Amino acid sequence: MTNLQETAKKLTLAGVSLLKFITPREMIRPAFAWEINALTPESGRVDSEIPRTKEGYISHCNAAWFAMAEDLHVINGEREFLLAIENDLGDIHWSQVSLAKEWDFIGVGSALGVTGSREGFPSFALMSIDGNSALVGHSNDTSVSFTGAARLKEIPELREYATRLAFHSPHLGHDAAFSAKVWLGLDPSE
Repeated sequence: MTNLQETAKKLTLAGVSLLKFITPREMIRPAFAWEINALTPESGRVDSEIPRTKEGYISHCNAAWFAMAEDLHVINGEREFLLAIENDLGDIHWSQVSLAKEWDFIGVGSALGVTGSREGFPSFALMSIDGNSALVGHSNDTSVSFTGAARLKEIPELREYATRLAFHSPHLGHDAAFSAKVWLGLDPSE
């Protein structure tokens, strides 16, 4: 069984269906989603933090990230979105996924290593299918937190970062530049 097959199986156990893999040319790099951590609230950043001391914190964390993802339109009406996962070569790429009726990102998904490092310790990046909203989950010893933003394509700091990817990061390869140009709404052949 390949790493991707194993990941798909683990995602299913967490209540997430793997629909398709997104090529690096189709969407800006998953690392881009983590750039929302550098935004200010004035730029559109929103945060949610759940202390580990809160009774039933895993359930609260699952509810918190899902509510934020809905509010920011990271998840569409069919409960689909992009999730950053590792491919067979160890590279991180987007995959289009869908949530089942019952799911557990923070408990089962994290315990299986697909949405975190161990049970209750999430670390994941999500993006809307159109690339205009994102959410990341992080954890430490005292809390679990989620950071998100909508209308990413209107945020100057993110447009500047995408421009660097498009025109000033040859070490990342042509696909990274191509997808950044598409995300910016530019002609990728230029």
